Amino acid sequence: MRIALKRKKHEVQRHTGNTGALVFALLLALFCALFLFMTSAKFLLRPSERVAHTIQQCAQEQQISASLLEAVILTESKFNEKAKSHVGAVGMMQLMPETADWISEMSGLPSDNLESPEQNIPLGAWYLNYLLKKYKNNEVFALAAYNAGRGNVDEWIEKNKWPDNFTDMDKIPFPETREFVKSVVSNRDRLEGERMVVTSGR
Repeated sequence: MRIALKRKKHEVQRHTGNTGALVFALLLALFCALFLFMTSAKFLLRPSERVAHTIQQCAQEQQISASLLEAVILTESKFNEKAKSHVGAVGMMQLMPETADWISEMSGLPSDNLESPEQNIPLGAWYLNYLLKKYKNNEVFALAAYNAGRGNVDEWIEKNKWPDNFTDMDKIPFPETREFVKSVVSNRDRLEGERMVVTSGR
């Protein structure tokens, strides 16, 4: 009887141990799946055919990289044309209304409907081209100015004596701007790589 009880107790312990290991394995698999989804979510984000056409057209007109333009849009709004920030930035390229009005005055582009990609993207592309020219094609400066404003970037350049070929994104003082620039550059590089693969496969 005692031997039977010991055997039964041993079997219960073994069964409990197996259940614990199974639960742990399932939780680990679930965590890994969630991690992979979160890290790869940005790869699932793609512009609609209409928006992709507008991006290509605006990039050609402004003579800037389509990958860079798309990367800015992805980082700013994830292709949400109705996006609005807490500070009032509107549309896919998250333009402040006063900035959009200035761009419109300088470029002749309309700015009365910033939620429309057909207005928002051309305005943002023009401004991106303007910033690239202003900062002698330095993408880090241009992107930082797009996010933090030209005044801040000009101040950083003067104060820190940054050269025209400055590339150290980690030295950007504003954390939000620093992460914005890093995100755009990372997305731009990935998109360029994808376009190269598609082109070489033709």
